Amino acid sequence: MKKSVYIRGVLGTCWYNFTECFAYIALHRKTPDTCKYTPRVKYGKGRQQFINLCTRKDLEGQKKPVLIYIHGGGWVSGITDMRDTYISNWADKGFFTASIAYTYAPYKVFPGQLQEICTAIDFIYDHADEWNLDLSKIVFAGESAGGYYIMYAASIAADKNLVNKLGITFKHNDEFHIDAMVSHCGCFNLKNLIDPDKQQSNFPDMKMMVTSFLGKDLEEAKAFLDSSEGELAFPKPNKDYPPMFVVRCCRDWLRFEAFDLMEELDKLGVPYGQFEGTGIIGNHAWSIATIVKKGRQCFTESYDFVMKYI
Repeated sequence: MKKSVYIRGVLGTCWYNFTECFAYIALHRKTPDTCKYTPRVKYGKGRQQFINLCTRKDLEGQKKPVLIYIHGGGWVSGITDMRDTYISNWADKGFFTASIAYTYAPYKVFPGQLQEICTAIDFIYDHADEWNLDLSKIVFAGESAGGYYIMYAASIAADKNLVNKLGITFKHNDEFHIDAMVSHCGCFNLKNLIDPDKQQSNFPDMKMMVTSFLGKDLEEAKAFLDSSEGELAFPKPNKDYPPMFVVRCCRDWLRFEAFDLMEELDKLGVPYGQFEGTGIIGNHAWSIATIVKKGRQCFTESYDFVMKYI
């Protein structure tokens, strides 16, 4: 990796995590007393290799469906705890929730984070009996770059040979499945994200984010994404994809990723729902802000959609 790519990525990590502190202050609320919250459960030795768990106390001895959340932050950032308030809504509905943290780019590059996510999923599966998890009912959700990761998880679930192609280890690959997904302002087409002819490339600092994630400068990244090897960097929806609730926000450049995704799901015949964040949640990924009325409406509609498929 060129030094300039690394430095820009590190600066991006510092800046965007700094700005997320303000979002954390604005969006975070105390976990309801009805829920048990267990932060920083380590699934690996790395600093960011942990999951935050939340479940309703009165369901502790009962089998529960699972909600796995993967945060966004342009691959280079993301304060996992900032998503706890959103996660607690799923826990309150009876889900056992696990919010996965992972190493930021450029400290680790593709497919390194995918290995961490698979390791975290293995950890969750390994504790299914202890935590009383119903592994026949699994939902994935995420925002922004987290939308990329949940779509890649769906690609792995649909193509059991994909982990071998990526060169990663996934102990529970054969049994892993996803019943439904919720993507808040997710992105999936890395090539379009750095193509100046595509609207989504106007998202602030997108070139820095993609190049940090790939560990390549812009020209190298473009060449890589045009190559057969680079094809692996795209989570590819197929007819076996789980039903998906697609959230876009009206003032977000990544809404064009949502439009492309829904067009692709239409072609494949994959069921999907949609929601547009407007007003106070019209900005990128603010649809997870369940402290406001419109955010709660988004959550309710996504929950109702998910429950049709589990």
